[in-house]
Amino acid sequence: MGQANIRLTSLSVEAFVNTGANNNYLVFKPLPYSKQNSSGIDGHIQFDGITATEIVEADLDVVLTGTNYAFAIGTDNKIKLAFAKATHATKADATAALKNVQVTYELGNLKLDADNYTLIARDSTDEEVHATTPVTLEQAMNIIKTLDMSRDTNSDGFLRYELVHNFIVN
Repeated sequence: MGQANIRLTSLSVEAFVNTGANNNYLVFKPLPYSKQNSSGIDGHIQFDGITATEIVEADLDVVLTGTNYAFAIGTDNKIKLAFAKATHATKADATAALKNVQVTYELGNLKLDADNYTLIARDSTDEEVHATTPVTLEQAMNIIKTLDMSRDTNSDGFLRYELVHNFIVN
């Protein structure tokens, strides 16, 4: 099976959890087209930019020793990245510190989804500002026109588009 790389900031944060006694953690959106992970320790995920130990989700609030980060990934393919409360006290601190971290993961068994594509728009700072559900090429072109015509480039900057054939993971 193939591999893919993605920046954590490209995954977007779904939740910042600060209810633990020892750690806070971020829950990221699912890894795109990823092989389905189990709720245990798979060893299929690697981080570049931080040292993170894989643990089971139930242990996200254990005291971290020897590393600043621990992560769990379940069957939903969402990364839950834990860190000591003193390391990052807020969601803003955590996302700023992790902005250059890349994740390498295994792709699932991919099958083309007919003539459907996913369109991703990124702003001039390379942050994702829009992503579509699967659309045809004609629909993608209309979305691009709409986004370009409604954007104030003097204050918002320009957009860069990425068009990826949509896949179904078997």
